[in-house]
Parts: sequence; structure tokens; C-alpha cells
Amino acid sequence: MPSVNMCIRIDSNLKKQAEDVLSQLGMTMSGTINMFLTQIVREKAVPLNLSLSPQDRTALDDILAAREERRNGFKGYDADYVLKEMDEIISVAERNPGYGKIQSNPGDKS
Repeated sequence: MPSVNMCIRIDSNLKKQAEDVLSQLGMTMSGTINMFLTQIVREKAVPLNLSLSPQDRTALDDILAAREERRNGFKGYDADYVLKEMDEIISVAERNPGYGKIQSNPGDKS
């Protein structure tokens, strides 16, 4: 498939910060934008979590933590183990109504 060049305007500081993060992940801006656009086409949706309440951990936090674990020798889990764990969690949730239910933030006044 032939490639085309795209020209976009973006804040230079934002671009630099994004390139720094992507570099730490071993990714390029071009490759990341291609993945983003591919996912939009595949999912027929914009793959963004648009929320007014930030999460405690971001996907980037998880990726960086996983990278550090691999550097420290962690090999991961095989699929059978993960499926067994998922089955156990589902079983516990089915036996306990409200298990895993997200509680409201104590500091939230709503």
C-alpha cells in the first residue's frame, strides 16, 4: 500500500514530550500514529479514554512497570495459568454479589 505524508500542527513542547515517552517505549511517532489510525479503522471508534476523573495508574505506568519487571527477570505467565486465575475471579464474583464493585471516592461529594 503506498504511503502518504501527513502534515499536522502540534505544540513543539508536546511533540518533544511525546517523542521522549515513545522513545522510552522503543516506539516512533510515525509508528504510533499508524497504530492509532489502524485501531480507529479496525474498531470504528477513537481509542481514547475521555474522562474527567483521572485513574491512579495509566497504561503508560503499566507498560513501564512491565518493562522493568522483564528487565528484572520476570518471564510472565502462560495462558493456561491466566485463564485459570480468571475463572477463579469470575467464580468468586458470582458467589459474592457486589464483589469488585467500584466504591465511590470518600472525598467525592457527589
